[in-house]
Amino acid sequence: MNPDVRTPVVVAYGVLAAVGALFLALSFEYHWTNPEDGAVGPGALPRVAGLALLLLGLVLVRQEIRVGSALEGDGLVVEDAAHTPEERRRVRRKLLAVVATMVVTALAIPLLGLLPALTLMTLFLAAVVERQPPLRSLLVAGATYAVAHLIFVVVLRVPLPLGVFDPAVWSAQ
Repeated sequence: MNPDVRTPVVVAYGVLAAVGALFLALSFEYHWTNPEDGAVGPGALPRVAGLALLLLGLVLVRQEIRVGSALEGDGLVVEDAAHTPEERRRVRRKLLAVVATMVVTALAIPLLGLLPALTLMTLFLAAVVERQPPLRSLLVAGATYAVAHLIFVVVLRVPLPLGVFDPAVWSAQ
């Protein structure tokens, strides 16, 4: 094993691979294609994404174990004189904010729908965590919505959770 291996990085890549494996395994509960018209079904996206995430995580674990991955500018925080305790705290706070934001976003998807929740998450991360100017944050969030809508709704025609924006919620049946 390479002495430059960072154990937390190996664990993080392992978690990435495990999440991919979970998505892949759970995707088999859905059809690959739509039985009525043969279009892409609800199982295609999680199956492909889960497989890609699993493979990427395994490749990254292997790379870290064999050669390490500490590169200049990769956000590595090590215990040395070049990083003050305040810098290390700031990086940890930012990481905690990102993880908490992802959890809140996942919980908000059933209420708001996938695209609005992802858009709000992007806006929050850009404006609050990364402290980008408001206009840039809004543009990035808007671009995130537009690209996600184009990919998932227009091109792939994947049925996404709509939350309160689902017309069925507001129709009188």
